[in-house]
Amino acid sequence: MGEEQEADPAPPAVAEAATRAASEARMTAWARKMTDRVPTGWLISGTGAVLLASTAAFGGLADVPKPKPAELRAGEHFVGSELDMSVVSAAIGGEVRGTSIYPAAGQRTLVVVLDVTNEFDKPRLAATKDALRGIGVEDVALEGFDASRVVDGSNTTFLQPDVPARVRLAWAVDADVVSVGDEIRIVLPDSTHYVGELFTRGDYWSDVRTGAFVTVQVDALPAEQEATP
Repeated sequence: MGEEQEADPAPPAVAEAATRAASEARMTAWARKMTDRVPTGWLISGTGAVLLASTAAFGGLADVPKPKPAELRAGEHFVGSELDMSVVSAAIGGEVRGTSIYPAAGQRTLVVVLDVTNEFDKPRLAATKDALRGIGVEDVALEGFDASRVVDGSNTTFLQPDVPARVRLAWAVDADVVSVGDEIRIVLPDSTHYVGELFTRGDYWSDVRTGAFVTVQVDALPAEQEATP
């Protein structure tokens, strides 16, 4: 009998493709086997990390634009930090009777009167940055702080829920910074309420920021409100 004819060897390109396909099949099987061993939560976290990394590579997450502070005039209302606030007037003079503000030489007392209602369902401390102490005047350095009720001159310690109060705020300012007839921009605060549940308890207001500017003209403080020399 004659010798059997040997089969022609496969072309190099075909052999290379077959080898690559076999290798890819082995890698796919291994990856599936390893994936089955990884907890689902890890996969989700890993996917999120990959997505964040990809987003950062293309410029990062887009910033959410913050709303601009409202521009108001005296008598207009603004609700911030769950307080309804409306500036009534502003005046400047000497030492004011019934306040704890004692202007030094070269200073005067700036007084701002506003109506405020606590819209939260619990009493609020008044002298905090998210409430009355967060009120200021743009580009004016204020010294001291005094808050009292116009109706009887008592200290404004708490703001009761849904109880309107007319409040007089007072600070010492340099006499050459604010004058009668000037227009000033009063800053009203806004903030974000959250409830402490882990290390702290209770209600808190964080991220205190400017919620509104109120433009008001400065009047002369009535003589009867000034302390007698």
